[in-house]
Amino acid sequence: MPDWNRIVIGDAFKPPSRNFDYYRDMFLMWPILAFSVAAITQIISPASPEYRIYGFKLAACAVVALLLAKERLLLIAGGDGFVALRLAVALAFTQDWATYLVGFLVSAGVFLAILWVRRDWKPTYEEPAKLNVLSAAVGAAGLGAAVALGLWLKP
Repeated sequence: MPDWNRIVIGDAFKPPSRNFDYYRDMFLMWPILAFSVAAITQIISPASPEYRIYGFKLAACAVVALLLAKERLLLIAGGDGFVALRLAVALAFTQDWATYLVGFLVSAGVFLAILWVRRDWKPTYEEPAKLNVLSAAVGAAGLGAAVALGLWLKP
């Protein structure tokens, strides 16, 4: 039989063990990645001068989103790992070594350097053991906000 006397009234209203920082970083993960990739594309090969300015706006949005994050190193490593993986897939399918090899080597090198230097690093917040519905919803909301802001800024 449970001991009802040990339950404290205030414990029923405590938030879950994951705090606000985890959900903020989960929300900002997609905007940082999307704005960074789109900014690089628009700055390097714009269709017109307006799109180069659009690329600089997207880069500014990525920097602001990165400054709002709590665990910046985790988001930088995640984004860089995603770019390295995409470039590896592009290399495997296109066999265009002259175009993708330098980008792949740089992004993979940065990713491995972050992992090697900070191998004992742990985030300041508690991550869930498995992905729950709230985490997925917050991540999807971040992706939706990034797409909406990107379309709003587009010339």
